[in-house]
Amino acid sequence: MLLHRSSRREAKGPYLEQERQIEIEREGKRQKEMVGSSGAAATERSKEAVGMMALHEALRSVCLTSSDWTYSVFWTIRPRPRVRGGNGCKVGDESGSLMLMWEDGFCRGRVAECMGDMEGEDLVRKAFSKMSIQLYNYGEGLMGKVASDKCHKWVFKEPTECEPNISNYWQSSFDALPQEWSDQFESGIQTIAVIQAGHGLLQLGSCKIIPEDLHFVLRM
Repeated sequence: MLLHRSSRREAKGPYLEQERQIEIEREGKRQKEMVGSSGAAATERSKEAVGMMALHEALRSVCLTSSDWTYSVFWTIRPRPRVRGGNGCKVGDESGSLMLMWEDGFCRGRVAECMGDMEGEDLVRKAFSKMSIQLYNYGEGLMGKVASDKCHKWVFKEPTECEPNISNYWQSSFDALPQEWSDQFESGIQTIAVIQAGHGLLQLGSCKIIPEDLHFVLRM
């Protein structure tokens, strides 16, 4: 009887060894998959970082290679997130609505054309900073329609009694100006251009009156 039990345990030995080997191989495969997954994620993050650096350099170049533009901003098109209600359920539009949100921007330092005789706070940079929290509905309003219609708008500051020579390109048939643009015009910005570019919008502001340039628009 003892011999029978011993031989049965010996018979199981090779099978147990085989099972252990299979488990070791499975664990090795899982570790390789984890390493591959983390490597792919790292590669994706690296690509995103390179893309963001390239975008910032492009926005910077628009302002620094020409003395015309004071700031440049890129608004990207993204799905509008659905928010969670009080019971934890997601509420909101399920139709796949889109929005425009700040991706990156560049603003030159204190610009003589904007400052004039003013001293102290840089109002242009302050107005520029406020833009980063803005959101626009895709297809609605000036910004949203420029994005959806794949066109451009060139807007000048409205003339005042002190500035009779500033021509206002804006017409009443167009959508109303974004309310936050008032701060920009008050800060010294004279021209704002919005151009559909890639998967979003390029917005440019200048302390000068910059004539509409279709060749410039097409290059974007």
